[in-house]
Amino acid sequence: MDLLGCINHAKDFVVSGTAGKQMYGSAEGLWEPDLEPEELFETISQALMSAVDRDASSGWGAIVHVITQDGVTTRTLKARMD
Repeated sequence: MDLLGCINHAKDFVVSGTAGKQMYGSAEGLWEPDLEPEELFETISQALMSAVDRDASSGWGAIVHVITQDGVTTRTLKARMD
């Protein structure tokens, strides 16, 4: 769903949040169909960290949850704090 409540059916991925505009370009360049969980984590992490570094109001990191049939893997990313 977007900010206005309109349902969004993406064919590939969705970005959202404070650094959403900054994240979109990185995600578009890195994402590929059928990524393995580790590859997906790396793609998400690179897109997030790139975006957070360019947006001062985004915070100092992120928590990434990768959901698979076998469970949920959660990792914390720390960004620069200057």
